[in-house]
Amino acid sequence: MPHVAKRRCVVLGLDGVPLEAINRIVEHGAMPFTRTLLQRSFHGELLVDLPFTLSSWSSISTGCGPAKHGVFDCLYPQPWSEPKLVTREMVERPTMCEIAAMNGLRAVTISVPMTCPPVVTSRHIVVSDWTYPKLRTWPESEMETVSRFMRVEGPPKPVTSLEERVERLIESVDRRCSLIEYMLQNREWDLFYAVVPEPDWVFHFLYTEILEKRGVGARALRIFERIDRLIRFIHENAPENTLLIMCSDHGFMEAHTSLNVNVLLQKLGLLKTRISRLPLRARIVHAIARYIPPSIRERIKYGHAFTLAQRLQVVDLLFHTGRIPIDYAKSLAYATISYNLYVNPGLEGEERRRVVETVLRALSEYRDMFEVLDLGQNVFRGPFSDRAPTIFMVPKRGFNVSTRLFYRNVVERGRWYVHSSRGFIAMTLLDGYELEVTHRESVRNVDIAPTALAWISAALDPDMDGAPLIRVEKPRYRRYQALFRSLKRMKLSSSA
Repeated sequence: MPHVAKRRCVVLGLDGVPLEAINRIVEHGAMPFTRTLLQRSFHGELLVDLPFTLSSWSSISTGCGPAKHGVFDCLYPQPWSEPKLVTREMVERPTMCEIAAMNGLRAVTISVPMTCPPVVTSRHIVVSDWTYPKLRTWPESEMETVSRFMRVEGPPKPVTSLEERVERLIESVDRRCSLIEYMLQNREWDLFYAVVPEPDWVFHFLYTEILEKRGVGARALRIFERIDRLIRFIHENAPENTLLIMCSDHGFMEAHTSLNVNVLLQKLGLLKTRISRLPLRARIVHAIARYIPPSIRERIKYGHAFTLAQRLQVVDLLFHTGRIPIDYAKSLAYATISYNLYVNPGLEGEERRRVVETVLRALSEYRDMFEVLDLGQNVFRGPFSDRAPTIFMVPKRGFNVSTRLFYRNVVERGRWYVHSSRGFIAMTLLDGYELEVTHRESVRNVDIAPTALAWISAALDPDMDGAPLIRVEKPRYRRYQALFRSLKRMKLSSSA
């Protein structure tokens, strides 16, 4: 009887990378191995349910949409008060690596948002990501190894120039890829899941320049050269019969028209600000910014005027989400991120209906800007749909929805590098055999977890929103919710 190698799977996440970007970067010669790999791989666009980092990685990790895993935003609105920060405790489903461990398999998770702290730690190694307060590992004994590679998590904060920012990202991606390579080769695993966030961080300020190999964008291609070497390393060092899935949590695009939705809500009298409570410098910057022409604002964020603005700390004041001066306690409606608009949870009955109708009527005047404009509970259906935004908005290609309050006009022309709802997926068997893909159209982010688990013969949860992209003979099913909730309660009570 011929030997059949044990099946393993590597899921490599490239944060924020659309298919268009992969194709252009490959054309520039920055990813020669990836180019060869794609020629014999299944690859295409990945449809994303909510193109925001925390939510989409949670969908990829669990195989469930936001209404089942519970993560829609970085903030969770509260009645007449400041929103709460969303943390791992709000994730209501086990990740694919936790499911693998529940099946007696070994798993490794590195730099994946919304996976820390892990609920399932037996047979599971976890390294925290940039959304966690500090670099940590589970078990703690891995920290000595990880700290040899990783320093401080989070997007590098430059002090001089765009060039320095790119150099720091090149160093950051090299350290992260080196850690992934080491763990892949020196730890036992059946499912290996890692995310590289640096593409998203660099696309936010150099997206078009990278695609056109222009200016500092040409230098930034070194980030993708390092990722290409990582992909080659995985191909050459992963065990026989390993399925490699590469994916992104969302795409990117250049937008030229922005709907400033919080400015609209302010003009409707539904949003109140707390600018008077900000530090003096922040108040001055916000006052001046309202009168800065879009072309100058572009140069501050995307051009060489960034250097001076950074030294004056203007960039952080203008573009950091936490600097949006919304008075949540007094506002009837507000937007937190580009896709989510909330009516204050403290409003009820007829008053709530009136505010919702007022907002929808105002937004309908700009309907041509949206791919999706609907009530959140119409879009997201599941046990946690009550956490969904009141109104969900996905802009069409070329359009942006901004939550900033330093604009004067509801609609402005300019340039923005923003998330899109179409990411990237590629799948290949590393031993060279052709992979039998069952459906090639409308591949969704929730399909990745069931595909990875089906390949390594772990039992699938029948309540997942996604389905395996590969042919599975006699798949097994198991419900994990009761066990996961019990483990989660124990973790929360032990950490209290």
